[in-house]
Amino acid sequence: MTKVAIKNENITSFGGIYHIMDVFSKLGFEKLTESVLGKRGNSGKAFCHGSIFGSLFFSYLCGGECLEDINVLIGQFKQRPNTLLPGADTVGRGLKELAEENIVYKSETSGKSYSFNTAEKLN
Repeated sequence: MTKVAIKNENITSFGGIYHIMDVFSKLGFEKLTESVLGKRGNSGKAFCHGSIFGSLFFSYLCGGECLEDINVLIGQFKQRPNTLLPGADTVGRGLKELAEENIVYKSETSGKSYSFNTAEKLN
């Protein structure tokens, strides 16, 4: 005989993602990124860097392959109470804010140029 359980909760196909969101929240990930990278925006209404990284990371864990997949998954993420994550456009802008120029090194012996990026803000 099969037992059926009636649940009043929202069920998502991405089992465990809400638990991971809770862990990120309890660990203070957003406060950590804000202390290292600083605040975004002047009005205080902008998403913090932690929310941007969280949205990108949660999308990746749910099988997202590009930024636009965040927009598809945001509906699932919103089923968790008190969840407010940025969409793909905001994530893209936030990542561009952290970009730095490449440093070009030219070898004196071979004459070849090599470019690299230290990404000081993220290291």
